Amino acid sequence: MNKAKTLVLVAHPHLADGSRVNARWACELRKHPESIEVRDLAAEIAANDGVIDADAWHEILEAHDTIVFQFPVYWYSCPPVLRAWEDEVYTFGWSHGGERVLPGEPGRKMAGKKLAYAVSAGDAEEHYDEAGPVGFGVAQVLAPFHATANYLDATYVEKPWTLFGAEADLSDEELDRNAEGYAKWVLSL
Repeated sequence: MNKAKTLVLVAHPHLADGSRVNARWACELRKHPESIEVRDLAAEIAANDGVIDADAWHEILEAHDTIVFQFPVYWYSCPPVLRAWEDEVYTFGWSHGGERVLPGEPGRKMAGKKLAYAVSAGDAEEHYDEAGPVGFGVAQVLAPFHATANYLDATYVEKPWTLFGAEADLSDEELDRNAEGYAKWVLSL
């Protein structure tokens, strides 16, 4: 693994057999293997008989400075596969624990890393507003991830890549343009 590469962790339980947006995003990112490493969390965990090997993931994370978490918004959070992955991988003594230390010292392996988020939402953008039916903006929905980054001493990228209306009449052309923009965004991190 090359430290210069950005790691993109795709957390979609049906990436290969049901996702339109996240699969298209991943496909576009895979056009840049020299700069972006894309990993399908659900497929990798399934291939390991449902076991999340924290030590293996620690090595993968340690080899990257920038990590993008890509997922569809599920009930104003992430899919269960990402939540389970966080519970198993962010372990005491590796990602956190004890007094604050400098990046690279034991117990703070995520310190100094850049964490970014790319999310697709089925609902319309205007609904993700304090005055809309959701009652919260995307930044508020992603607040737990921001808090996690803070706790890990990682740098949280404030503006996530977001595609609204994923369940609406999104044309193939619109999705292609969005995917190309997403790849440029990831490459710019």
